[in-house]
Amino acid sequence: MLVLPTRLTLLKIGVFLLLGLLLLSCYQRTEHFDDAWFAEQSYWLVRDGRVRSELFRGLNGWENRIYVFHKLYIYTSALVMGLIGFSLPASKLLTTLCALTTGYLIWRYNRRSSVQEKWLALLLYAGCGIVIQYIAVNRPEMMCMLLGFASYYVLSQQTNPNGQPGLAGLLAGMAALTHLNGLIYMVAGLLWLLIREGRRPAIWFALVSGSTLSLYVADALWDSRIDLMIAQFVHDPATQANFSLADKWRTMLDYHQLFFHGYAEVPLSVLVLLCLLSGGRSARLATPVVLYLLLLVVSFWLLTKSNFDFYYILFVPWLALVAAKVLANSRADRPDWQRQVGIAVVVVYYGFALFTAEQVLVENRTVPYMPHYNAMLAQHMPRKRTTIIAPIGFFFDQMETYRIHGLSYYSARHGHVSLADFFQLADQQKATYVVSDGYENASYVIPLNAPERIGAYKRIFHDKMTSIYERQ
Repeated sequence: MLVLPTRLTLLKIGVFLLLGLLLLSCYQRTEHFDDAWFAEQSYWLVRDGRVRSELFRGLNGWENRIYVFHKLYIYTSALVMGLIGFSLPASKLLTTLCALTTGYLIWRYNRRSSVQEKWLALLLYAGCGIVIQYIAVNRPEMMCMLLGFASYYVLSQQTNPNGQPGLAGLLAGMAALTHLNGLIYMVAGLLWLLIREGRRPAIWFALVSGSTLSLYVADALWDSRIDLMIAQFVHDPATQANFSLADKWRTMLDYHQLFFHGYAEVPLSVLVLLCLLSGGRSARLATPVVLYLLLLVVSFWLLTKSNFDFYYILFVPWLALVAAKVLANSRADRPDWQRQVGIAVVVVYYGFALFTAEQVLVENRTVPYMPHYNAMLAQHMPRKRTTIIAPIGFFFDQMETYRIHGLSYYSARHGHVSLADFFQLADQQKATYVVSDGYENASYVIPLNAPERIGAYKRIFHDKMTSIYERQ
């Protein structure tokens, strides 16, 4: 007699399959722009004892010292890569560990919930397209999310109420030290405590989280360079959108786009909206996780400078928990057709997760793996220890071989100059080689059909992605 697997068994199989695909997608993961940018900051921290950048030499004084950066993330990343080496896979390891640890905390958070709710929350988290896309990208959002969720996890526990606000505040402050967007966990935690517990625990939470965040200025205070820190913050290309009132209003009006960029975000966002609209008691503001999620969404709307897709990561654990709670707790008191619709929605969600994982795997397979490609390009550049202009991703496995000035610097400072003017700048810098960016990662664009000779430079190599010019 054929025994069909139960829905719970299928749910467990689905979770393990997703976890397997997530780990598989980390193997030779395609390079992201920020992989090299943040890896270089960690590299100089380990080597020189301070965060700086040669890739962006000439921008905001970053070649001497960077004071505005993702402090706790870079420090932790420097510790990890200082132990295992500065390679592309090593640069991605911390993010992957943070994503997996968050999944474990979600499981722990639901330890008193039904079996269905526990496994469903894991499936929704691991199947979120933005988690699949960014689980192996050297950016601070995963670590920020982990610390923010850990803060909420501590707040939601009732075993030791007197000790929870302080620890939760410490974790929320650490999240803000990891990425300043982590301020939303400080705001949400403070308001959550005010609403549910009263002023005393809220004040203690605020004092601890604020004191932790104050460490952000410790290095500038130590060097007596608060003025430079402020100048770097004001002139950092990443902060410009917050200084214009018109730009800020535009960001706030377009805020909804954060949750609906594309197939990586839409499935979970739509699922949560449906659950909130039809979830009954489980979707009320009296439910702790629903209240905290609302406070996060409002806080980020007020604080954010942009709606980049990777910021969606900051909300994923709570979105997954809210949807899982409603879907699991509303089964008994709903008509059969509604329960069937709920199952169908989860199946469609899982289909989007598999599609996103497949897209990542295809990209990994079809895009040349950067360390290997860098090594091939280096074979055509025999004059070592010289200054070159190259994509910042050339950092990986080549930072000790050449003095690399990033094409992204020229994009930021000279993005509209002609090719002739660009190569004149390269000649003034006495750059031995100029390497175009085949990966198109926010670099100055040198077209593949550019002339063979431009100023003092002659093309010595080109393929379907990249050209190399040598100074004659």
